[in-house]
Amino acid sequence: MSWKRSLVNSLGAKPGLTATAAVYGLGGRFYARWLYSAQGEALVGERGGKLTVSFDVDYPRDALALGPLCELLDKLGITASFAVVGEFVKRYPGQHRLLAEGGHELLNHTQNHPDNELLCPDRNFDQLSPQEQAQEIELCTITCREMLGVELKGFRAPHFGNVSSRDFYQLLAGQGYSFSSSMMATETETCGQPFLTAEGIWEFPVSTCPRHPFAVLDSWHALRKPGGRHTDSGQFAALVSESIEMAAEYGAYLNLYFDPSHILEFPQAIEALSELSPERHGLPMLTYSGYLDLL
Repeated sequence: MSWKRSLVNSLGAKPGLTATAAVYGLGGRFYARWLYSAQGEALVGERGGKLTVSFDVDYPRDALALGPLCELLDKLGITASFAVVGEFVKRYPGQHRLLAEGGHELLNHTQNHPDNELLCPDRNFDQLSPQEQAQEIELCTITCREMLGVELKGFRAPHFGNVSSRDFYQLLAGQGYSFSSSMMATETETCGQPFLTAEGIWEFPVSTCPRHPFAVLDSWHALRKPGGRHTDSGQFAALVSESIEMAAEYGAYLNLYFDPSHILEFPQAIEALSELSPERHGLPMLTYSGYLDLL
């Protein structure tokens, strides 16, 4: 194992205030490049960079944005993966059917998204018992089967950045699931490459920001959260483009996600999403299931 991969692994798991200040103080550039370089050492499957684009449908405003978003994705030539909440599938079935009809992939995001202030405000996913976690997963499976005619094979934990336990892998395996996308790249020993867990579940880590490598590169981090980090016109798009270039250079995996409502709310989000159009780069674009077929 190279010193770069060792450094990335040692810092990424629990960076701490000192390490975070040092990495961010340098603008994140060195660490981000080391992270993508280290992915090359951990490569599984066929060589070459790959890209997955996903969305989390966490709120009614996200569900209501799915129609315009599907039209935009079709224009851009992007087939994406959508983590869906069972209760919102029940409330907005027509909007969610557009995803399946458009050839997009659906992931289980639990039935009630624990820690969602509208559905389950008092408990996060970690605080549920194994039986309650299993029920959340199973109910979403049933909802998507009955309402949309879709059999789910992948999972994303709600607010996965705040989930410390990975006991849900065993629950997923017991319910016939194949993969998850519920970790940040910097938390993994593979530095962001997909890896097979001991429970037989493939994990597809989510990519982090080149300037803030201990935070996910997503529309919330860049634009929506208080004090959004990259709100200037073109800034978010430039970071996406930079990430694409590093993934291509090092044969790394780039796994980016957006909130659907942010695409309608922020022109900067459309700029960033447009950078992911296959016409703008040479990375193969795959859903999680598509990538799984190569492993």
